[in-house]
Amino acid sequence: MENIYIISDVHGCYKSLLALIDKLPNKKKSKICFVGDLVDRGDNSYDVIKFIMDNNYDLVLGNHEKMFLEYSSMLENDRKNDSLKHWLFNCGGEETLSSYSSKKEFHKQLDFLKSLPLYKEYKNYKTKDGRYLVVSHSSLGKAWELRNSKNKDEKNKFEAQVLWSRYKNHNNNKIFNVYGHTIFDEPVLNKYSAAIDLGCYKTHDKVKNPRLCALEFPSMKIFTQRNLEG
Repeated sequence: MENIYIISDVHGCYKSLLALIDKLPNKKKSKICFVGDLVDRGDNSYDVIKFIMDNNYDLVLGNHEKMFLEYSSMLENDRKNDSLKHWLFNCGGEETLSSYSSKKEFHKQLDFLKSLPLYKEYKNYKTKDGRYLVVSHSSLGKAWELRNSKNKDEKNKFEAQVLWSRYKNHNNNKIFNVYGHTIFDEPVLNKYSAAIDLGCYKTHDKVKNPRLCALEFPSMKIFTQRNLEG
């Protein structure tokens, strides 16, 4: 079976993404899944989403896509909303909006993002000890057991864990969880999970070596690309 490549939080870094994919053995023809957070921070969110749509790559919802979907509906009628301002000016929303030149494409991509799952299971891709791959934006934690719950509170707890939680990793039986969201200086791998966000967009921050990361699964080979934007 071919390898699958899980790519960390792109955050609008389109040039960096193309350069990273060019390092993969099969380049654009590789089987790829993104951990979410395609948008915000960087300048080219539209191009990143279009590239993924055009190539039919797999993708899970990130917290920045969640904000984009929620707050974009306020743009015409609720400009003074504090949550909207927070997304625009503190979370990179303004950069995302600036990447669009067409309302038609804007709404087309919003519709695409609305269809994204919270996680992807790949039961045919397994580690040597038989754990199958599950990709999510943040770590699944102990909330994994709530994934099929019909209870509203438990469903909300699962979504909050998968989109927003940090440092709540957990050894869930039978699965290997690959995720992003929380930035580390290097990928953090153990027998049951891999955290792969290396803070590609943080070129003027305290991150020592900001890069975009791809994990080849199940070999666990790492590919990285430094930021090439701007």
